[in-house]
Amino acid sequence: MAASKSLKSSDRQSIIKKLTTELKKRYKGGLPKTNLSVIETLIYATLLEDSTHEDAEAAFQRLFDHFFDLNEIRVSSVDEIKQVLGDLRDADWKAFRLREALQDIFEKHFAFDMEGLKRKTLDAAQKELGAIPHQTDFAQSYTLQTCCTSHVVPVDESMLLALRWLALTDAESTGQQAADEVKSATKKSDAPQFCYLLKYLSIDEKLSPAFVQDIEDTVTGHDASKRLAGLIKNGPPKPPKAKPAKKAAETKAAPAKKGTTKKSSKTASQKRWSRKSQLQSLRRRSRLLRRRQPRNQRPVRLARLLRRSPLQRRLLARAPRSRFDC
Repeated sequence: MAASKSLKSSDRQSIIKKLTTELKKRYKGGLPKTNLSVIETLIYATLLEDSTHEDAEAAFQRLFDHFFDLNEIRVSSVDEIKQVLGDLRDADWKAFRLREALQDIFEKHFAFDMEGLKRKTLDAAQKELGAIPHQTDFAQSYTLQTCCTSHVVPVDESMLLALRWLALTDAESTGQQAADEVKSATKKSDAPQFCYLLKYLSIDEKLSPAFVQDIEDTVTGHDASKRLAGLIKNGPPKPPKAKPAKKAAETKAAPAKKGTTKKSSKTASQKRWSRKSQLQSLRRRSRLLRRRQPRNQRPVRLARLLRRSPLQRRLLARAPRSRFDC
């Protein structure tokens, strides 16, 4: 989608406004109001990545109902945390990230307190969150946007696919690059609302299958609002059926069957003639030997002679008996 490169910041801003209006019709409700600490927001952001807000909130509640405090989560195994998270997407990877983050914070501060992050500048806060191991750009940006009210845009993998389908970013862009493009086209007050609606769009079970399909090169970001309205109304396009290919394969295979039938019939006739000739040669040979040998030795020598292969014995058994047989 090279057409997204030609979008100006003002054009992208007007497109995002139209998309926000269209998304509000389908996904009603405002931003969730939470009074979480910085560490709790980081945990929630880790659970929210590529998941719905409802699933993340349920997993977050189970986490704090099952464990006594954050220190118990820190000393627990990854399998224990994974079982508590349940059917959450990438539960094992998220459980590992949670434990490693709590371990790193405890070793640095000897307490689970990061409220000082709210008083730091954006660069200093990003540097401190970036020092926590195994944290993604989405978790860091969501924590900064929620706790520090910074002008950042959290974009996970599912949201990136939706932005590519809307032609608001290039097909080769990373999540951070797409986040910077959306950030430059949205106001600080409008960014959380658009990210909230984009999150619901990216994980919509009815619409998200369209985001993994190939997009034509002629698609531009100016058609994003119309394409989204058509997607909501008609749903994702169905993949094409492969029936003509099967019919062509059957027609090609039909002549081959006739040829094989003829060939097999010829082979059977040849086998019958060969058996008949073998039977005649055995009979002639037995007659000659019977004439050359004395009468008292004919049955014994003939029995020795007829110790042939199984095929020859079957042929002799099928042949009608004559006066020369013993």
